[in-house]
Amino acid sequence: MTDLIKNTALPCVEDYRADLTAEEIAAATAANARSIAMQAYLFAFPAFLHLRHLNDIVQGLRYMAPGQNPLGNWFLLRKLADATNKTTVSPNVDTLYGAAYLLLDQQGPMVLRVPPIPGRYYSVALIDAYFNNFAIVSPRTFGNDGGDYLIVPPGYDGPVPDGIRAVLASPTPIMNLFQRIFIHDESEYAALYALQDAIRLIPLDQWSPAGGSPDDESIDYPTADLSAYEAQGMSQTRDPLQFFAYTNFYTGVNPPPAADAGLMALFDSVGLGPGSRLPDDPALRQAIAQGAAEAQALMNAGITSGPFRDGWTVPDPLIGRAGPHSLSRATCQLTAMGAFPKEEAMYFFALRDAAGDRLDGARGYTLRFGPGQLPPLGQYGFWSLTLYDDRFLLHDNLLDRYALRPDSPDLVFAADGSLTLTIGAERPAGVPEGNWLPAPRGPFAVALRTYLPQPVIQDGTWFPPGLMAA
Repeated sequence: MTDLIKNTALPCVEDYRADLTAEEIAAATAANARSIAMQAYLFAFPAFLHLRHLNDIVQGLRYMAPGQNPLGNWFLLRKLADATNKTTVSPNVDTLYGAAYLLLDQQGPMVLRVPPIPGRYYSVALIDAYFNNFAIVSPRTFGNDGGDYLIVPPGYDGPVPDGIRAVLASPTPIMNLFQRIFIHDESEYAALYALQDAIRLIPLDQWSPAGGSPDDESIDYPTADLSAYEAQGMSQTRDPLQFFAYTNFYTGVNPPPAADAGLMALFDSVGLGPGSRLPDDPALRQAIAQGAAEAQALMNAGITSGPFRDGWTVPDPLIGRAGPHSLSRATCQLTAMGAFPKEEAMYFFALRDAAGDRLDGARGYTLRFGPGQLPPLGQYGFWSLTLYDDRFLLHDNLLDRYALRPDSPDLVFAADGSLTLTIGAERPAGVPEGNWLPAPRGPFAVALRTYLPQPVIQDGTWFPPGLMAA
């Protein structure tokens, strides 16, 4: 290392100079802006995705329900994803989804009402403007009996009426909610639609204990100024300077934690961060754009390099949480937007087999769980294995089968309790059709999702076996 330093054309420590040319000063200033922009991009990336998703939800509800207030009403998906979906990457086919947004600083406190949902997994995740989960209502946290939960903005010190089960304080004025309800098959649609509709958001001043609140049609959601959240074409944004213009605004509206004040001051020194104004100097703007590109390259490097184990990605233990791990948080939201923390769910993705070779449906693979080696889960937890093509979309096949789960029809376990799943373009002779997951003739990927994983999954003691090539 010492020889490397000696042979590198870099200034030594405390090698001061006061005779730099204007060009050298400009180059050093641009390098500083570039390095700061790289970190600012990583920090702001989840907030950008949150703003973009809010923008999409607002515009979607304006189109689908023009008479409704987009804030407080749910955007509900009434059917499972299938191969006709060409927009959402890596969708699950295990739960019905819903999404809602709140501007708590303009709308005030809201009550989340969750009905009793017996005998199955459900969740309502509460997520701040940086896509961090700050609360989850699920069987793990509050059981299946339902209840009313008060959602309040930062700094709220108002009353908490009787009948409220818990107060859930959002770290940011703008937040969103994702609801998920487990579905066995399409025969449950009607029953689950009723449950979806019964998960409600009610302004605190219109709420009364269970049974006495207004029905959906009579709820008067407080209005909010949405002009900043209806930007046409935002989903196609590729300009890094436009990215920073959006995130300077959005992180200003949703201030980061006080602990990040020093970092925000550093970002502001080059015109980035909450409420900052981008510089006019073309050289600095170019440096900022370069820093954003380098940050994206770093994220791509992280996705590509792993870590991996037996062909599977090793889940990040910090996934879905707030904290100083900017690279981890940005990469997580790039690949699994709105992901849960490990206590609620853990996701394993594989693009390679146990030998490290790229998965290809023309070869065929087996995934074998030995006796007693299925994912260990809590009550109402479930696991699923979902297959995607090389674009991370569901693969169209004659069986319309996109995933396998323990409750999949005709799934066959061995006498010793082991389970062997077969993945490939063709079903080998002797393999039960119920154990076959069709794949394209070419590259593909699989995702093993575990909901309500036990601690042995969370700490890595249990890990899925690798896919074995035929």
